[in-house]
Parts: sequence; C-alpha cells; structure tokens
Amino acid sequence: MKRLLHVLTRPDDALALDIIAQHEGTPGIEVRVVRLDQESPDYRGLVELVFESDSVQVW
Repeated sequence: MKRLLHVLTRPDDALALDIIAQHEGTPGIEVRVVRLDQESPDYRGLVELVFESDSVQVW
C-alpha cells in the first residue's frame, strides 16, 4: 500500500483539502495528514512520518 503524507501549513486551504479528499477515496493509498497550523505541532512525529511515507506534499 502506498503511503501519502500531506503537511498542511495554512488553515482552510481549499485546494489541499480537495486533493486530500480525492486521495482518501483511492483504493491502495494510505493517507496521513499533519497540520502545522495548530498550536504546538509534533515535529518529531512529523519527521518519523516523512521517512515512513512514499510521497510527501506540503501545502
């Protein structure tokens, strides 16, 4: 299964949210989303997810 990581840097990014929704509906793809627009994001966890993922998109 292909793992995709989406890193959101802005709240309410319509394009990013639309693409994430499309990916979530695709068979054979595991989608993970990290929101850096939240207070106190987990950067250590983010680094681990980056290395576990096949593809990383930053929005």
